[in-house]
Amino acid sequence: MFRRQDGNSPAAKTSRQYDSGNDFPPEMEYDTNVPIPEFDKRPALIHILLLNKTIRLFVVLALASVVIPAFAYLFFFSREIGHGNKRDIIGTCGHPTLYHIPCGYPSNLTQDECHSLGCCYTSLATCYHSLPSEHQYIIGSEWSTGAPAVLTPYRPLTPYERPALREVRFDVTVTEDSGGRFRFLLSKMNTSQEALTDRPTIGLETADLQVQVYSPTFFIEVKRKENQEVIFSTARGPLVVTDEFLEWTLHLGADILFGLGRAYLEPGTKYLLLNTQNSSAVPIVMGYNSKLRLFNGLLFNTPGLTEVEIVGSRLIIVRAQLGDSFELQFLPGPTPSQLYAQSKAILRNQYTPPYWAYGVHVCDQSAKRNLTIVRKSLELLLSDTIMFDSHCLHNDMFWLSDTMTLDKDTESMLRLLRDAGKKFVPSLVLTVAYGGNPTFIDAREKGILLRHPENQLAYQGRVRNRTAVYVDWRTSHSANLSDWLDTQWQRVLNLEADGYVLEEASPRDERNSSLPRPKQLVYQPDQLNDTLADLLPWNTLLSDNSQLELSQHNLIGVRALEVLQGKIDPTNTNSSFIATAAYDLHSQVASFPANISTSWISLRSEVDRCIGLSVVGITFTGTPICGNALPSSGNASEELCIRWYQFGSLLPLFRVTADRTPNMFSRFAQRIMQAALRKRFALLEYLHTLLLEDAPYLRPMFYHYEEAANYTMDLWEQFMLGEALLVTPVLLPQMTQIAIYFPDAFYEFWAGQKMPGNDVLQYAVVESDLPMFLRPGYLVPLRNLVEELVDLDNGTAVSLTAELSRLKPLLLIGAFECNVRRWKCSTKGRVLFEPGFQLDFGVDLDEKIVVSVIANVSSTEEAQRLACTEPATLNATIGSVQLYGHPNTSQPLLLDVGFDFCKQDRLQLEYVNEHRKGPEDPFGDVS
Repeated sequence: MFRRQDGNSPAAKTSRQYDSGNDFPPEMEYDTNVPIPEFDKRPALIHILLLNKTIRLFVVLALASVVIPAFAYLFFFSREIGHGNKRDIIGTCGHPTLYHIPCGYPSNLTQDECHSLGCCYTSLATCYHSLPSEHQYIIGSEWSTGAPAVLTPYRPLTPYERPALREVRFDVTVTEDSGGRFRFLLSKMNTSQEALTDRPTIGLETADLQVQVYSPTFFIEVKRKENQEVIFSTARGPLVVTDEFLEWTLHLGADILFGLGRAYLEPGTKYLLLNTQNSSAVPIVMGYNSKLRLFNGLLFNTPGLTEVEIVGSRLIIVRAQLGDSFELQFLPGPTPSQLYAQSKAILRNQYTPPYWAYGVHVCDQSAKRNLTIVRKSLELLLSDTIMFDSHCLHNDMFWLSDTMTLDKDTESMLRLLRDAGKKFVPSLVLTVAYGGNPTFIDAREKGILLRHPENQLAYQGRVRNRTAVYVDWRTSHSANLSDWLDTQWQRVLNLEADGYVLEEASPRDERNSSLPRPKQLVYQPDQLNDTLADLLPWNTLLSDNSQLELSQHNLIGVRALEVLQGKIDPTNTNSSFIATAAYDLHSQVASFPANISTSWISLRSEVDRCIGLSVVGITFTGTPICGNALPSSGNASEELCIRWYQFGSLLPLFRVTADRTPNMFSRFAQRIMQAALRKRFALLEYLHTLLLEDAPYLRPMFYHYEEAANYTMDLWEQFMLGEALLVTPVLLPQMTQIAIYFPDAFYEFWAGQKMPGNDVLQYAVVESDLPMFLRPGYLVPLRNLVEELVDLDNGTAVSLTAELSRLKPLLLIGAFECNVRRWKCSTKGRVLFEPGFQLDFGVDLDEKIVVSVIANVSSTEEAQRLACTEPATLNATIGSVQLYGHPNTSQPLLLDVGFDFCKQDRLQLEYVNEHRKGPEDPFGDVS
């Protein structure tokens, strides 16, 4: 080491302070006993990096490769300009474009206008919210967990140039049933409301979840206790509330979304929730988190015009007309079946009409009503022995304002129906004809009609080429409405109908041309004008206040349904069938859309819609076969109608217009359509069982095969019919083969051909095919139907109906599910005839084949009345069972069962297993 010598002797060494750069020791020398340090020979790494030109160049290039792309993203892709310069910055503008939430009106904002709203601006002339947004509400630090709170806006002016609501009440409740649900309620303050301190404090958690409400800025988060993963949040966008409008950004933590009446929600798409002829407000969004492999969902209320936007990051933006409150319920899942149960616990909408309602319903809806043509069509249906259960005669014959008197021609047609054992289900038009009729005069005097915005008189529109006025079915003048309807319903009872289809329940005007100018509505969705052209003018007023009809539009048809249901005798089960296009989540009714065009696109859309409705809990629905749009598009393609018949045959409600019944097509098409209807009647007990058990009848593939969710989540063109059947309808013209994904081994339902699992197969189809496959381990009950005609005791034959099909014996079709060594197999199933009357059956395969049937009956007397008395309304016998998937033979097994509930309540049969070869070692001989 270095040593300093300050004298001739080591003892003479003293310390010295050096105050300047010139104060160095006079002499410095090395100690020869100490080695010279290595750094004299090897320069440090930092010197190499700084002094070597090549390395220096690479270091600069490396830094540039990071910095330049970052700036390129900011200036060329995100193009952030940021907040205004003269205000405090609360949130950032540098968040990814996928999380951009539009601020204010969607276009035409300048940079200064955008900054004045407290939002970010880009060089692409778009204005969006910062993150977190400045448009939020403050809850205050004095809020206590679980108690109601008063929220106040952070900014007094909203991005829509309307003042923010000064006070908003927030409530949260927790429900432990069905896995636990959270209910969040934003409502307007009023003097009659109970004091906030009167409510007891509750804990915001369930066994698996907890809610965190942040303050002072109001945000909600729901987390799973197990891993603290956020599965719901309101912190990723704004909360805007005005006196008549709400915008709220919600995040489900999901990668794939479905709901809103659709099997798959496309990111970057807006959905308008507004009851019209061919769509209804279905405000449920569900999602799947691929990281957690869990499902959850949201349910909210939509009394009026509502738009739901799904942005690229799967944020859900709800923009809705605001009445008195906005309710949001969080459904935790975490499985599709639990999500369904949680949804149904809220909806309570199970609908079980009489069994004949599963039949085929026919209605003439030609543009011009001509009773001569109607009668001719009806006589042709009967003479050709076409299978149908009910007829409406004509869908423009019975307006609520009509006298409902039946002339001789009408009475004659009704007699034809009754004599043939058919039902009469008229279409009841709920608009009121304008003029001197008593119905209109009484409604006007009672103040229950929607009003014109200028003269405050009843608004006059055009419906089915008549001048009409519109009843405000949700009016607060409920006593006036009830008195008025009592008089009208007495005339409706003259029809002695078996059920009703409610037409024009949601107000519609054929001559409407009044569309809102920009900013006349707080927010105007892009697709709104096209929709408004079919509804009343946007500024039509409610009957009892100055609010726009548009703010309560979704409730009008729903309230009409509820009021009319109250007029139907609940003890008369044969007249309790009601179908309508205007419904909500709570409606106990058959849902049936109107104005569906005749096209392949419409057929595909109907499949998507029916799956989307079924999976969220709207069960008894149907599709208009071959479309039902007016005016009729003329002759429909035979191939299209065949495919529509095949898909529609699987749905609970089957309705077809009179010009598209099977006898209106070629003999080839008629044969295929009749075969589709016959198979429908054969499967009705299976479908009826699903609905009585309150289970979704159409299920997306991920419902049962979550392990393949990455593939099945957006696979909606094939689905499960209940838990046992996989169906792939043909939805494109001139198809000779279709791709089908089999997550497991399946068996072709009618013949038993085995399909290998975990693969996509190109399946050959012809025009008569509806590809349907049976899942191993399940037995499906069918009525044993071989032809369209039923022989009666008097020697005559009539066409098959739903009620007549129920008198045929049952046939079981099943497929074995075997253990790993494939020598022990089983299959099972059930049929639920009525609540409390069920048959459970199964087949076990081992050394022998054992078939067992057990009747589970809550009331033996009632079950005997249904199945064993004269005349019985159902047949509770099982004739035979057909089995696929025997491990040692590819041939189906057909075994006699011979079970008769009227003679025995249980049965067990044993058969020799002729194909038994003993256990097989799947690993081969290793000796």
